[in-house]
Amino acid sequence: MLWVLAFGLAPLLTAGVGAAAWQHRRDNPGARALTLTLAGISGWSLACAWLLAPLSAGLRSVAYPAVFVCVGATVVGFWALSRLLADPRWRTSRRTALLLTVEPVALAVLSVLPATADLVFGRTDLTAPTGTVHLVGGPLFLLHSLYSYAFIGGSLLRLLRVARGGAPLARRQAVVLLVSAVPPTVGNLTMTLSMRGEGVVDLTPLFFIVTGLIAGWAVLRAGLLEVVPVARDQVVETMTDGVLVSDSEGRLVDLNPAARRILRRVRPDAPADPIGERFADLVGPELLAAVLPDGPAVDGTWASGHAVVQVTDGVWLDVQTVPVGGRGRGRRGGRLTVVRDVSAEQRREADLRRLNAELAEHVTTVERLRAALAEEAVRDPLTGLHNRRHLDRELDRAVAAAGPGTGAVAVVAVDVDHFKSVNDRWGHAAGDDVLRSVADELRASARAEDVVARVGGEEFVLVLAGTDSRTAAGRAEELRARCAARVHAVPTGSLGLTVSIGVAVADAAGDRGGTVLARADRALYAAKAAGRDRVVVAAPGAGDADGPMGPVADVRDVFSAS
Repeated sequence: MLWVLAFGLAPLLTAGVGAAAWQHRRDNPGARALTLTLAGISGWSLACAWLLAPLSAGLRSVAYPAVFVCVGATVVGFWALSRLLADPRWRTSRRTALLLTVEPVALAVLSVLPATADLVFGRTDLTAPTGTVHLVGGPLFLLHSLYSYAFIGGSLLRLLRVARGGAPLARRQAVVLLVSAVPPTVGNLTMTLSMRGEGVVDLTPLFFIVTGLIAGWAVLRAGLLEVVPVARDQVVETMTDGVLVSDSEGRLVDLNPAARRILRRVRPDAPADPIGERFADLVGPELLAAVLPDGPAVDGTWASGHAVVQVTDGVWLDVQTVPVGGRGRGRRGGRLTVVRDVSAEQRREADLRRLNAELAEHVTTVERLRAALAEEAVRDPLTGLHNRRHLDRELDRAVAAAGPGTGAVAVVAVDVDHFKSVNDRWGHAAGDDVLRSVADELRASARAEDVVARVGGEEFVLVLAGTDSRTAAGRAEELRARCAARVHAVPTGSLGLTVSIGVAVADAAGDRGGTVLARADRALYAAKAAGRDRVVVAAPGAGDADGPMGPVADVRDVFSAS
C-alpha cells in the first residue's frame, strides 16, 4: 500500500504545475508542450498506482494500455519543449502531431489484443500477485523502449547544444530542463535493464516528482515559460521595426530580421551573429547616451528611454527602450529595445521645413512688394513726395487727433512763383528739375512726423502736427528763404526762383482737414496777390472753404508786430 500511496500522490504535484503552465497556453506555445509532458507524468503515475493496488488481475491489466499512452505523451511533450527552446519559431504541424500519436496508441491497443499481447509483454505473468509480476518484455516492448529513448536522447542532445552554444537566457533554460530530465531518465533506464528480476516495480513516475519540483520552480519563479516568445513568427519576425532583447547583464539575447538589417546598416563592422555581444558595444556609447541620457539607477537598472538620433549621414533612427522586469523580488530583468528607421520621415520633414522657409521668404517678398506698391500708390513719381490721396488721409487723421493734449495742426501751402515761364522758356525737363529741387528743400525742412506732399503742378503742402500759428509761420519763412537762395540749373545757365506760402491752423472745434487746407490755399493766393515771395498766415476765423477769404496777415507783419 505504501507504493500505491506514493504513486497516487505524485500526480498532485505534477498536475498542479501542469495547470499553472496551461494558463499560459494562449500566449506561449511552450506552455502547451510543458502541460503535455506533465499530463503524461501524472497519468503514468496513476496507472502505476492502479497496477500496484490490491485488485484482481483482470482489473489491474486495464492500466497497462494507459501506461503506454501516458509514456508517449511524456516523451513527445519533452521532445516538443526541447525543439521550442532550440528554435522559438518551430511549430508542429497537424500531420506531425497525428504521426506522433500512432506509436503509443498502437502499442496500447496491441497490449490488450490476445493475438498480440505476448509480443508486448513477452513472458510476463500479468496474473501474478501484486509485487511478484515478472517483467519480461516482448519484441514490441523493446521497440517501444528504443523508440522512446530515441526521442529522449535526441531531446537531451538538443538541450546540450543549446546549453553550450545558445544565448545566455536560452543556455540557462536548457540547463533547467536538462537537470529536470536526468532523474526520471536514469531511473527508467535502471528499471528497464532490471526487468528480468523478480518483484521489480517501475519507479520512473516517482522520479518525475523531482521533475515536477524543478519544473514548478522554473515556471513559477524562474520564468521557464519565457523560453518561447509570444507568436514570434507571426509578430516579431514580420515586424518592419527592429526588436532587440538584452539580458540583465546587458548582452544581446535575441533580435528579429529587421533589427539585423538596421544593425548591418549602421554598424557594418558588427559580428555576423551579434547574439551574446554586449548591447552597449553594438549600438555605441553616443546612441546609448542619447536614448538614456540619465544613465543607470543606483541598482544598475536603466529607466525607459526614447530619442530620435542621427547615427550616420542620412540615417535617422527612432529608438525606444524599456526595462523587462525579472520575476521575483530583487531580480533584475533585461531590456526590450524597438528601433525604427525614420530616415525617410526626417528627409520629408527637412524638405517641409525648407519649403516652409521658402514660402515664408516668398510671403515676405510679396508683403514687401505689396507695401512698395501701396507706397508707390501714394507717392508722386516725379519728386518722391506723397501725393494728394495720402495728404487727404493723413490731414484728416491729424486734425481729428488735434486737441489740448496734442497741440494744434498747421497746414503750409507752397507754390512756385512764375513756374509756367520756366516750362515755356526752357521746357518741361527744366521745370521738372526745379520741382525736384523745391521738393528737396521741403523734405530737408520737414520733421519725421511731418507730412510733405505734392498736390499738383507746382503746388506743395506740409502738415505740421503739434505746431501753433506762430511756429508754423516761422518755419514757413525759413523755407521761403531757403527756396529763394537756391540756384537752379537751366540750359542757358542758372536761375533763381521764389515761392509763395500760405499758412493756416486748425483752431476751431469741428475743423476738418479740407477746411484747414482751403484756408491755407486762400492765404497762399493772398501771398501771390501781395507780390509773391512771401508768407501769409490765415488769421483765426478766416472762414471755411466756401466762404470769403477773410483776414490774413503777412508773416513779416506778424513778426515785426511782435
